[in-house]
Amino acid sequence: MSKIELCPEEIRAIKQQLGGEIEVWSATPEQQHWLGQVIDKADALMRELDAFAGVTDLIQWYWDKYQEQEKNKA
Repeated sequence: MSKIELCPEEIRAIKQQLGGEIEVWSATPEQQHWLGQVIDKADALMRELDAFAGVTDLIQWYWDKYQEQEKNKA
């Protein structure tokens, strides 16, 4: 699996989206930019892993993968 790299702005946008503070269609242009970056990365990883089955929330799935990666670093 490719290494998941997220910048602070992407992490903030993910947390805001998962926390229900923003949605892609109601976010500011800056938030939309960062969420778009995350969605593109998540889509690429999903395709790399052929993980289409069972993914109902792409951002949550990607965040979970990132958290798993970070936990395994230690």
